[in-house]
Amino acid sequence: MENIDHEHIYSISELNREVFNMLSSAFGVIWIEGEISNFVKSAAGHAYFSLKDESSQIRCAMFRHRNQLVNIEIENGKQILAKAKVGLYEARGDYQLIIEYLEEAGEGLLKQRFELLKNKLEKEGLFDRANKLSLPRFPQKLGIISSSSGAAIQDIFNIIRRRFPSVDIFVYPTQVQGTQATKQICQAIETANDRNECELLILARGGGSLEDLWCFNEEDVARAIFQSKIPIISGIGHETDLTIADMVADHRAPTPSGAAEIALPDSEEIQRQLAGIEKQLYSNMKLLLNEIKQQWLSFDLKLQQQHPVSIMEQYNQRFDLVLQRIKPIPKEYISRISNTINVLNTRLFRSTPLPLSQEMKAETGNLRSRLMASIQETYKNIEQLLFVSMAKLDGVSPLNTLGRGYAYVIDPKTKKHIRSIEQIKTGSDTKTRLKDGTFDAKISRVEPLKPMDEK
Repeated sequence: MENIDHEHIYSISELNREVFNMLSSAFGVIWIEGEISNFVKSAAGHAYFSLKDESSQIRCAMFRHRNQLVNIEIENGKQILAKAKVGLYEARGDYQLIIEYLEEAGEGLLKQRFELLKNKLEKEGLFDRANKLSLPRFPQKLGIISSSSGAAIQDIFNIIRRRFPSVDIFVYPTQVQGTQATKQICQAIETANDRNECELLILARGGGSLEDLWCFNEEDVARAIFQSKIPIISGIGHETDLTIADMVADHRAPTPSGAAEIALPDSEEIQRQLAGIEKQLYSNMKLLLNEIKQQWLSFDLKLQQQHPVSIMEQYNQRFDLVLQRIKPIPKEYISRISNTINVLNTRLFRSTPLPLSQEMKAETGNLRSRLMASIQETYKNIEQLLFVSMAKLDGVSPLNTLGRGYAYVIDPKTKKHIRSIEQIKTGSDTKTRLKDGTFDAKISRVEPLKPMDEK
């Protein structure tokens, strides 16, 4: 028999306690991924199950105060990502995990990567409003970074044709999903900046899962957007989808169509605004001219009242009245009074307000010249604004499109625009509008375009 007098003899409880402490201190809290099996929920609300992979499994426990906060259903066969403490169930000596939090695997890992990158870029200031570029109000050249065959770019084209068809469009085709998408999106942004051929960029893609949109959550794409010298509007997925690219972009739109509406003004709204401006300018000019006329009349009246001729006429009238009163007075007295009056009249003439009147007249003339110059300058600016507005409206006029050789075809019966050969058939009548007139025609043959023709 071996000598065990000096050896420590463990009890089962003591050994399990030390094993528990060793496991807890060695691993702490870990993240683990696996498939749920043997799921049981106790009457008290605690959940017990196993996590397994292709070759191993481990027992797990998740107590009620934890599993009540989980947003997914815990069930057998579900692949999960769990945050857990490594421990030991001492009563049976079973090695187990105490689950603190779990979520579905795959998307859960992506969400974790999303939050880590979001926090990193936010600390660096990539989301700050102060670092975002302002959007041009009337862009003449618009760039689109998207899949050339996707529905998103077609939605953008439809909005452009409706709102502002005169804008020049530059398409930078790229993948928007998959392993190559991140690199291609970064290259498209860099190419647009190197060429410097557009004033505004739209980065767009239709809806999809978190995995489908993941290229817009890559750090390289975020930094390419931040470094762009051209303002970028993001229109990625649906309104509920939020990507890192959306947060870095200079402006975020809820959808690709929304990005086009934000990027371009509405030509019909511009026409309404111009009509309102023209009406307001006419009203303001009318009020200004009336005000100038009233001021001119007021200045003219004051000038007439203070004119030396008017003052002399008043004194002459008073002098005549005095002479009539003093006729009965002796001639000597009259002579003295007459001499006094002549002296006073001479003094009055010397103190005439003529210099003051001339100064006021000169000032009035100066004011009139300045008023006329201001009116002419205002009129010139208004006229120039109207010419620019008329040129813009002429640029979006459908008559210019007809002048380039296009035609507008309608159904004479329904008066509707014929957009597709599906709306007509052989023998039907049509009415065609060209730039300089219209003509009627009867359809003799309908031939759909083949796929090769479309290319």
